[in-house]
Amino acid sequence: MYPWKSVLSVENNPKRPKYLQIADQVIKEITSGRLHPAQKVPGSRKMAELLGLNRKTVIQAYEELMAQGWLEIRSSSGTYISEKLPLPSYIRLKGQPTHEEAKHKIFLNTFSHIDDYSAAPKNGLVVDGGSPDHRLAPLDWIFKECRALAKSRYHHRLLTYSDVRGEPVLRATLARYLSESRGMHVTKSHILITRGSQMGIFLALKGLIRTGDAVVVGDSSYDAADWAVQYHEGQLHRVTVDDMGLDTGELEKLCQNVPVKLVYITPHHHFPTTVTLSNDRRIHLLELAFRHNFTILEDDYDYDFHYSSSPLLPLASLDHRGHVVYIGSFSKIFAPNIRVGYLVGSPEMVEELSKVRRIIDRQGDHLVERVIAEAIVSGELGRHLKKSVTCYHHRRDHLAGLLTHHLGNHLSFKVPEGGMAIWTRFNRIPLLALKPVIHEKNLYLDIDRDLARKFNAVRLGFASLNDTEQQEVVGKLKEVVEEFIATNYS
Repeated sequence: MYPWKSVLSVENNPKRPKYLQIADQVIKEITSGRLHPAQKVPGSRKMAELLGLNRKTVIQAYEELMAQGWLEIRSSSGTYISEKLPLPSYIRLKGQPTHEEAKHKIFLNTFSHIDDYSAAPKNGLVVDGGSPDHRLAPLDWIFKECRALAKSRYHHRLLTYSDVRGEPVLRATLARYLSESRGMHVTKSHILITRGSQMGIFLALKGLIRTGDAVVVGDSSYDAADWAVQYHEGQLHRVTVDDMGLDTGELEKLCQNVPVKLVYITPHHHFPTTVTLSNDRRIHLLELAFRHNFTILEDDYDYDFHYSSSPLLPLASLDHRGHVVYIGSFSKIFAPNIRVGYLVGSPEMVEELSKVRRIIDRQGDHLVERVIAEAIVSGELGRHLKKSVTCYHHRRDHLAGLLTHHLGNHLSFKVPEGGMAIWTRFNRIPLLALKPVIHEKNLYLDIDRDLARKFNAVRLGFASLNDTEQQEVVGKLKEVVEEFIATNYS
């Protein structure tokens, strides 16, 4: 509620009646932007009680404001700030700011290397870059468990301040889970719970690199990781990514000339091209880390989604002698809004990074974290993964078939072994030129500007689209492509 009692101050002033003092101050609040058009105003009786004045004084003030056009009465509803305010229009002359304006301008850091985010309209059909389908998530089960824990006297501590490293039961449960599912020999002291994988990447870079340090990424790479490196003033060095993943031979040559501090990889399904880092290159990458003493930041964002064969174990499961920091997330398993991820490193690293985490985010949602632990122990996570993998496998094949049948002459792709998206290259047709036309069809693709310019390619996420939605997407995309060809190549 608006603090009328604090804002409106009425004094005994023989030169200015009280009702006009009220009117003056209401006008001031409107012109300053603190009161908005269509905002409801207390009735005269309530306002008189708030200000300790006679109701007739308030009525006079309201009548004055209505006469000037600042207030309006809506029948059976009340008094409101007018939607047609008598505000003057000022035209600023073009030119340099005045000395006084420049003196009072507040300094603001800018981050031009980071793309602006704009959500697609709610009525549009969105093709993301590879997100889970939240409609498949056991949300009823998750919310039911949250309610049960919140009401339990024993678990009331989950609603209070607690361990910044993450809910202790989840950290212990996760350590056992990673040991069983990924062959990683860790304890809860090796685990820091984060709000998704992006926080894990940010914290790891904060602790591992300094200004000017050389950081290696693929020639195509996860944009948010690149941004985090640039934010921490690391020097990006790009290495070729081919059908076997990051070219470790090229990396070895780079290490002979540059003191590499960190290598960021998404080895299971490289982002964005979806290729898997071969076993030979994994071993070679670890050997280079030992020899040149750099850290491997392994972002294993979609390890659980593999459709053709058993996935290769993470580098973190091998003998890495502390040279691998592992990042994972439950957001890719359940839904993007389930912001629970984790970082696996040495106990010393976890302790230091938890200090940074406390500055930017005191702790995560321990209630949800505890429910994630329960999902692992009860088998709910396993059941959901089994269902999701079967569904996403079908959706991958279905989208690949539609693209081949309807657009096979205009684009090329390789069916990925896993993950949630198909890396799709367009032939001859410039993807960035298609983007505004696609939007006119209420179709929104996650087109990365830099990747589109460099590779003329886009990740077409299949996991979050059912068969009907995929058919609609490909149908609209076909219309756009054919219209573009008819206009530009006929």
